[in-house]
Amino acid sequence: MRRGFPFMSGVWVLCLVCGAARAEPVPAPPAFDFAQYTQAGFLADRDRLNADFAAAEPGPARAVARLDLAEFYLAHVMLPEGRSILGDEMPEGLPPAERARWRAISAGFRIMEGAGVPPGELLPNAEWANWPEYHLWAALNAITQGDAVELEGNLAGATDRLEAYPPVFVEACLPALLEGAIAVAKWPLAERLSKAFDDYPELKAEPVYSFLLGRVAERSHHPEKAYAAYREAAKGQDRYAQRARLASVDLGLKQGWLTPDQALSQLAEANLAWRGDRFDLQALERRAELGEKAGREADALEAYGEILTRFSDRPQAQATAQAADRLLKTFYAQGAEGKIPLAEFADAHQRLEPYFEFRPDFQIYAEEFADRLLDLGATTQAAAEYRKIREASEALDKSDPEAVSQDRVAHLALKEAEALARGGQFERAAKVLEVSERPTDAQGRDQFNAVQARVLAEAGNTDAALMTKVTSHSVEYLRLLARLYWKKGDWKEAVRYYRELWKRASDGFSETDAVELLLAAYRSGDLTTARSVAAVLPRLAGRDDLNKLVENLLAEPAALSPLKDAAARDRLRNADDALEVVGTEAKGTGG
Repeated sequence: MRRGFPFMSGVWVLCLVCGAARAEPVPAPPAFDFAQYTQAGFLADRDRLNADFAAAEPGPARAVARLDLAEFYLAHVMLPEGRSILGDEMPEGLPPAERARWRAISAGFRIMEGAGVPPGELLPNAEWANWPEYHLWAALNAITQGDAVELEGNLAGATDRLEAYPPVFVEACLPALLEGAIAVAKWPLAERLSKAFDDYPELKAEPVYSFLLGRVAERSHHPEKAYAAYREAAKGQDRYAQRARLASVDLGLKQGWLTPDQALSQLAEANLAWRGDRFDLQALERRAELGEKAGREADALEAYGEILTRFSDRPQAQATAQAADRLLKTFYAQGAEGKIPLAEFADAHQRLEPYFEFRPDFQIYAEEFADRLLDLGATTQAAAEYRKIREASEALDKSDPEAVSQDRVAHLALKEAEALARGGQFERAAKVLEVSERPTDAQGRDQFNAVQARVLAEAGNTDAALMTKVTSHSVEYLRLLARLYWKKGDWKEAVRYYRELWKRASDGFSETDAVELLLAAYRSGDLTTARSVAAVLPRLAGRDDLNKLVENLLAEPAALSPLKDAAARDRLRNADDALEVVGTEAKGTGG
């Protein structure tokens, strides 16, 4: 298994690091004898060192044996194994030279793990200037710290000393040192280090080599060669391949070789190809930034959602959450206003919902999406969206009762039922309201119950609709009561509510209302009301032919003799039939 220099997979950012206050100098340790450890002798060396460690007497002898074993693992770049052997605390009783050796090995693990040692703690250290390993470890440490000055000062010595280390260690460090040389523009050293790859054909065949060639070409102002090298490296499966994907997108955009849409597509592919570390995160951050700039808000929001889902512990998470909240508000407002085609809006909402459904404001945005569906007549889809929001709210209420109010749940149930009713699904609408929470305030309950009565009526459950308790009667509810009683044949109650409706909303009293009041009044024997309606019915209908008909039907006849009873009954029957015709015609006109 090839072991790399972990931090060297990062994006290079060199800076001038000011030295911290130096600690008391410590003596230089003995030179590392890593060259004694070869791949061929790995098992024999490990068994021997383990046996020495196990046989050593407790105290300094055992501590030295532990150091020998830790140094062996460091030489083979087996960092977790060596770190566990070395431990975090220096053993007591070590002689000065071994104490210095412990510090050096401990620093070696920290450097190879990517953490390094802060300036002034151990490296750079003037007391270690004659230590044979100094330049190599100072250069490697400078890479971890982003210290360009220290790197430049030690890179040549590091390159020289690298030849004394075993191949497995050289192979691990070559990419780091070559990229360091490129970063500080030490071209002769970069050429020398790149030639060293010839001794490691497997390493040279991996994406790292093509990636670094791309870096050289880009720094040398040969963008075409750099782009080709990055695209070659991007075919791989490791971190350098991912870095190459990011670099090729950046260079392609800079040179105009990629459109924003193409770049977004390539970044999305990069996130699929490599996941879980900072290069995955960098691809997401670039997708978000580019998506916003290119007006691809849904793509940007999807990238923000991935960051919040998979990198919630990173320092960037808080700023990402704020950016996402801002963009969500803007995007859903545009969708609700019809500035985004419905198909695009629906696709984006479906993509974004899994990432944001439990964020504080997202249910409001989802409601705006459902409202838009309803406005465009997609009643079934709108109802389904309202239901999802309601169920999510109910689930949140179970885990945090303070988070969602009863009124909010009732409001969403009401919207779901309204959408179903507008689509003619009255029985489903009635069921939704039957099992739902009720609003807590009287006005809200009245509105809720009025809608419930209407859907029950439309579902054919007249008795249940009339039993629904509504204390404050709106104009529409009065019309509903009047028609329900009219349907039941309760003419007196129908007259009562139609008369109240006529009084409350004379301008909104339709031809259908007038005809049904006329019929109910006639059938209940309330000819006074019937004549009042008859006087205005032709005006409501805009039909002069109704005038004579209504007057004749409702005119009070002369006293009838017993001999004319049959004619009277015929007259009443004809009147009833004629009014039925009037009522049917009125309804047919949509009055």
